[in-house]
Amino acid sequence: MKQIQWFPGHMAKARRLIEEKLKIIDVVYEVVDARIPESSKNPMMNEILKNKDIILILNKSDLADPNTTKKWIKYYTEKNIPFVVSNALNENILDKVYKKTIEVLKYLHDKDLAKGMTKRKFKAMVIGVPNVGKSQFINNLAGKNKVKTGNIPGITKNQSFIRAKNNLLLFDNPGVLWPKFETMEQAFRLALLGSIKDDILPLDEVTIFGIEYLRDHYPKALEEKYNLDLSSLETTIDIIDEIGRRRGALMAGNEIDYERVFNLFLYDLRNGAIGALSFEKPK
Repeated sequence: MKQIQWFPGHMAKARRLIEEKLKIIDVVYEVVDARIPESSKNPMMNEILKNKDIILILNKSDLADPNTTKKWIKYYTEKNIPFVVSNALNENILDKVYKKTIEVLKYLHDKDLAKGMTKRKFKAMVIGVPNVGKSQFINNLAGKNKVKTGNIPGITKNQSFIRAKNNLLLFDNPGVLWPKFETMEQAFRLALLGSIKDDILPLDEVTIFGIEYLRDHYPKALEEKYNLDLSSLETTIDIIDEIGRRRGALMAGNEIDYERVFNLFLYDLRNGAIGALSFEKPK
């Protein structure tokens, strides 16, 4: 299967910065997109983080299919992988993140008590691929907008240190992808949700992947959003053409403006306008 090579220089630098800071870090918060939790995990981190404690943050849970999220909760619970389901945009997540941190780092807490030390300020590193809501997550814990946020990949360029509540000290890092994607499905999932910049993979192929997935798994959501009758549309191109006509994405001579349709569909999908959807299930 074709491999997609992708490793911008700033991501190689981010890897070095992560490795340098690990010695003073107590725990790592790995933020993933709850719609594609495994595809948005960086396999390179297993090698970098080694034996460091990791808590998986399933962020953007409000945009994910709740029934599929339940399956992921069961999956990670059975695997004994510490996790928190998070909607960092409009839910106060500090208490449950801190509770899970205390649970995972109880051995450090007990060691401090045995030595008669005061309550430790846990140092946590926040990592994640671009556009999983990492900055929103940090702002939620810090209680203030202390880092830049935005719905585009790569907005955090350098490491920064943030003092959060509950004696948490957070290290922020730029989003880090890995040198190559082993499967096209993983690459398309990441591209679909904006973790890969839109000039890396052809937008037509990404859109076709997304529409075919919705046709197979969420046909009603696709029909209701764009007022379609899928039973009357034979091919994926027919669906794209109909969306273009329904949304007025037309050029001279009533020709479909495909680039406009691609951007319109991806914007709707990424921002939850088509509904709460998940694009990956536990194996």
